[in-house]
Amino acid sequence: MQQVKLKNQSLEVTINLQGAEVRSVKNILTGHEYMWDANPDFWSGVSPVLFPVVGKTTAGVLKFAGKDYPQGNHGFARSSVFSVIESSPTKAILQIVTSELGADVYPFNLAFRVSYSLDGAKLITEYTVENLDTQTAYFSVGAHPAFKCPFDAEHKIDDYVIEFSAPESNLVWHEITPQAFFTGKTQSLNLQQMELNTETFAKDALVYDNYVSSHISLREKNSSRQIRVSLTGFPWLGLWSKVGAEYVCIEPWCGHSDMLWFAGEINQKVAIESVLPNSTWSRSYSIEYGY
Repeated sequence: MQQVKLKNQSLEVTINLQGAEVRSVKNILTGHEYMWDANPDFWSGVSPVLFPVVGKTTAGVLKFAGKDYPQGNHGFARSSVFSVIESSPTKAILQIVTSELGADVYPFNLAFRVSYSLDGAKLITEYTVENLDTQTAYFSVGAHPAFKCPFDAEHKIDDYVIEFSAPESNLVWHEITPQAFFTGKTQSLNLQQMELNTETFAKDALVYDNYVSSHISLREKNSSRQIRVSLTGFPWLGLWSKVGAEYVCIEPWCGHSDMLWFAGEINQKVAIESVLPNSTWSRSYSIEYGY
């Protein structure tokens, strides 16, 4: 597997060119691994990039201009081999061009770039979508990092909380089916943190929007150890693990799975992003490894 590596005084990061996926983030001083070990008995992913779909599409296809484009879960970026268009010890920019993947893959010609850069103990990810087409293009994009949790063998999942950076007085939870489609049922919540336990994700992912927090943290109780993920610019948040697996995913999204009844074309989807011809769309988020 072809890879690129980033390294500074705090972190060493390994990124697969397939999927532009971060597979390892290590503490330079201690050698500690922050990311999930990709145990295939639970889930072989570590930090897949979600594009041009977040979640699932009705019948496994995107529709546009009367044509169906088959889509796997979370889109095709995760299985595509990216080219390296810029590389230095602390920064790499990876790219795919959708027209090069085949005419039946996606209805728009886009250059999709994923940039990774290091700033101390912080890994910054930027997604850029450049529209090379003559029509407005529609897409979703999101992150899916899985953090090792518990942080070490001396702790268990009950020793951790998910903590928003600000009190959330009107956080909205969205119900999803076992197949990850949105049902339309919601619940308004008032909270700033949630304690984790073995049953937190028993019904699969937790999906939220309408938060005011700029960051969310996976924090160890009675300790200063935490991993902090920024949310600004990403209106949707997924939290997920598999029961018994030693990871927690914190997932900032621009987009989400289809509604259970949706049968329209991609430009009619809710929570969809768009970019005009000869224009560029971008979002960035950071992960700060605080131990």
